[in-house]
Amino acid sequence: MERGGSIENKSLLYSRVADRIYQYIKEENLQPGEKLPGERKLAEEWKVSRSTLREAIRELENEGIVHVEVGKGTFVTDYVEGRQVSIHLALKNFLELFEIKSVLERYSLEKAIPDMSDEMLDQLEQMAVRMNDMAAQGIMPKEMDHQFHRFILECYGNYEMTNLVRNMTEMYETFDDELYGYFDGKEFDYQAVLLKTFPYHLEMVQMMRKKNIQGALEKYDNIIKLDLEIYGKIQVENA
Repeated sequence: MERGGSIENKSLLYSRVADRIYQYIKEENLQPGEKLPGERKLAEEWKVSRSTLREAIRELENEGIVHVEVGKGTFVTDYVEGRQVSIHLALKNFLELFEIKSVLERYSLEKAIPDMSDEMLDQLEQMAVRMNDMAAQGIMPKEMDHQFHRFILECYGNYEMTNLVRNMTEMYETFDDELYGYFDGKEFDYQAVLLKTFPYHLEMVQMMRKKNIQGALEKYDNIIKLDLEIYGKIQVENA
């Protein structure tokens, strides 16, 4: 999220401002019952209209983060379920980035396959085999997974798209602790679900060798479905 300058040009602006207010509460370590700065001050500082700011505050009030006392101001709520609210906001931001990233990766995969050389496929296969072996041992090959998908983007040859997806990956990784920490002490083993994605990486490369675009896309979709199984679990329990 941006920290300076105007954010009026963002889509769903009030929702972005709501995220910004929530970040302000965390950064300033505001405690339940403490008052937020006035609407005029925040609107001027963030260069948004007061009506947009009110919409943002209303969204946070609906989520139980703040409450408004007419004539007095906006106060941090004594939220017992503060962690769930934090997870809800993190998940919303994450899913937006994840959706865009997945669409771009899938498009790049489809376009890259016809022109991929044997050397490119060999490199992908080496990564996929190694990831699969690590996953079989219960080891999460997170960084290699990023390298694998980034390499496909590079094979497509659109460097602007590659950089965009890389930046998105770095952005949504900031939510990892918040999202995956949700499962601490719960019976659901999210890592076991993630580890199931790695055989599909190898199968995807095998489809790519055959120039079977549809088959490769189906394997990619299987990976995304398993990812969404985890995020869906969080979403349902925090609905």
